[in-house]
Amino acid sequence: MDAPVIEKALTIKQAATLAGVGTETVRFYEREGLIPQPPRTESGYRQYPQETVVRIRFIKRAQNLGFSLPEIK
Repeated sequence: MDAPVIEKALTIKQAATLAGVGTETVRFYEREGLIPQPPRTESGYRQYPQETVVRIRFIKRAQNLGFSLPEIK
């Protein structure tokens, strides 16, 4: 039996770097509802799941193909 995969939560900087965007872009996508708001630590730091990186990359690819953010949303 395989052990369960434990995903490490990402900081906003880690998520942005892996997705190839800046941290302000991540915050903007979050405000606009393109990515879900992540849980936060007790001290208020965002903890992004790995899926966020995949979603941001999808958004950027769709934009490069000519889709607007409202269309992507």
